[in-house]
Amino acid sequence: MEILRKHSTWIQIKIQKLFIYFVTGIICGFVISMYKLGIHKMSDIMTKILKYCSKSYLGYLIFLILFVLIATLIYFMNNFDSMIKGSGIPSIYGLIDEKIKFNWKKTLPCKFIASVITVGSGLTLGREGPSVQIGGLVGQAVHSLTKGQKEDKKYFIGSSAGAGLAVAFNAPITGMLFAIEEIYKKTNRKVFLSSAITVFSAILCSDLILGNKPTLHNIPKIAPLGLNIYIYLIILGLLSGLSGALFNTLIISSKTLYKKIKVHSYIKFLFPFVITAIILLIDSRLFGAGEHLFYLALNENASIATLAFFYISKFFLLFIVFGADVPGGSLVPLLVLGSLLGNLYASILYHFGIIDANLIFVFSMIGMCGHFSAIVRSPITAIILVLEMTGGSFDYLLAIAIVSLIAYVLAEGLGIKSFYEDLYDRMLEGLNKGKQEVDIKNN
Repeated sequence: MEILRKHSTWIQIKIQKLFIYFVTGIICGFVISMYKLGIHKMSDIMTKILKYCSKSYLGYLIFLILFVLIATLIYFMNNFDSMIKGSGIPSIYGLIDEKIKFNWKKTLPCKFIASVITVGSGLTLGREGPSVQIGGLVGQAVHSLTKGQKEDKKYFIGSSAGAGLAVAFNAPITGMLFAIEEIYKKTNRKVFLSSAITVFSAILCSDLILGNKPTLHNIPKIAPLGLNIYIYLIILGLLSGLSGALFNTLIISSKTLYKKIKVHSYIKFLFPFVITAIILLIDSRLFGAGEHLFYLALNENASIATLAFFYISKFFLLFIVFGADVPGGSLVPLLVLGSLLGNLYASILYHFGIIDANLIFVFSMIGMCGHFSAIVRSPITAIILVLEMTGGSFDYLLAIAIVSLIAYVLAEGLGIKSFYEDLYDRMLEGLNKGKQEVDIKNN
């Protein structure tokens, strides 16, 4: 009887814990849904202001002043809580590894507000990095409030971080894979169960609020690829790998460059906001992370010169904003760059009569996948992400897998660290250096 009683108690504890993961997912789904709605509302307001201000020189001045005011607000928020800087994904690694401490009561609302403003204002930043950090902080909050066991803390944080990404893209399988492949870098029964329950309950809540639709909707079915196309896909994989390696090298080096600039930190922080404002006044098509650029090949596609301009401009705009540690993610911008690369390459092939026009969009989507794989080094997540983003309309699994793996192998062969791993290592190095300087001053 004693054995049966203990076994019954053990089952009750397990069910209770799984229920808490379910509740965590619901809360996470609600918070990230509000975050997405906030960004959408902010973007609508800023696009209207941009359109109005583009009509006169006085409007130009008003728009620049507005961006200076936004920069000033975010600058003081960064100083109030340094943990809201950047995308937030590396900080979740540190939180799980217990190398970084968060006051979630402070960081969670600050990150939410700051990222809604920066991502929605038109800067070249994505919502997914902050979604991962906000999700992880929700997991930390639930674990803390329910007084969970210490060994379970990392499962609440990691599964909620995956749920944050899942809701950001409305891609549950991607969220699970991201948690397993990128955050935990391993799987077991506990990792799988906690991630699955949290992610799917978050998506359920999000779908009830925002509706169940893929990130890229109304994607048409395209005829299967002929075997003669695969040689060009191999080249696309190589291009994606090279572009991904360039991305990791330049974007991360922007932080080093900013540190070398000997001016007041406030002036350095203003720079990306002012430059972005000027560029948006020149060409409003560069507004935000650039998700609208995914659809270029489905509509009246841009010229080869314009596509090259978009690629270089978005690269530059992300470079300057990333170096300044502005709250916001880089994942959507890197997907946009991959899409532009695929579009540009396919447009050149079409110009020389090598492929049909309807294949330009296919190359655009596959380029997005290859870019993600080369930069983040999560090839399986990259493949599933594209399938989920297009709502299953995009079913070139072999083609996606070939480009994803070639890009991954090339980036690895070049010896370039994965993006978030490199950021995490640099963050820990900076924290250790800061701690040593404090110790020296105290001594």
